[in-house]
Amino acid sequence: MIPEVYKKVNSRKIILKYGNDYILLSQADPEDGGPFQHMETLAFMCDENGKVSNWIEVAGGSFMQISDVITEISQYGITKRGAYQ
Repeated sequence: MIPEVYKKVNSRKIILKYGNDYILLSQADPEDGGPFQHMETLAFMCDENGKVSNWIEVAGGSFMQISDVITEISQYGITKRGAYQ
């Protein structure tokens, strides 16, 4: 299954459509002023508006950009550990 970009929220957040699921990709960078020393992009199950009910990650990680996470989901799918089930 190939994920499709459903909606670009801003330069660091997008919503993917993956089968019947929606996935929010959120990228944080060190210059954001948070605790991050390295770029990190995480993926969370969401609804079609980007509302996340369960903040358990389904893909992504440190040192990853949004494009890396899309590639990861394309190759390996997502891990739905309790999200929207």
